[in-house]
Amino acid sequence: MVEGVGSAGYLSLLFLVGVLIMVFIDSPLTLMVTLIAIALMVAGWYACRKRIHEIAEAREGFTGMSPVIANRPTPGSADRI
Repeated sequence: MVEGVGSAGYLSLLFLVGVLIMVFIDSPLTLMVTLIAIALMVAGWYACRKRIHEIAEAREGFTGMSPVIANRPTPGSADRI
């Protein structure tokens, strides 16, 4: 395993948060629009989540035409993974 890979992800997130803070300081309008967009996305999720869960429950065990759980070959069969 490469050293420092785990911390690179955190450093990238820290950099992005820093950029966002600088953008928000520079333009309060951007901050307001972002907060409104976040509020609308959260409200949309709460408005739709019951229906999403119903659809997911009806499709439990299937993803389109293929089953979620693959038929695994039995020990000693000709098919191998």
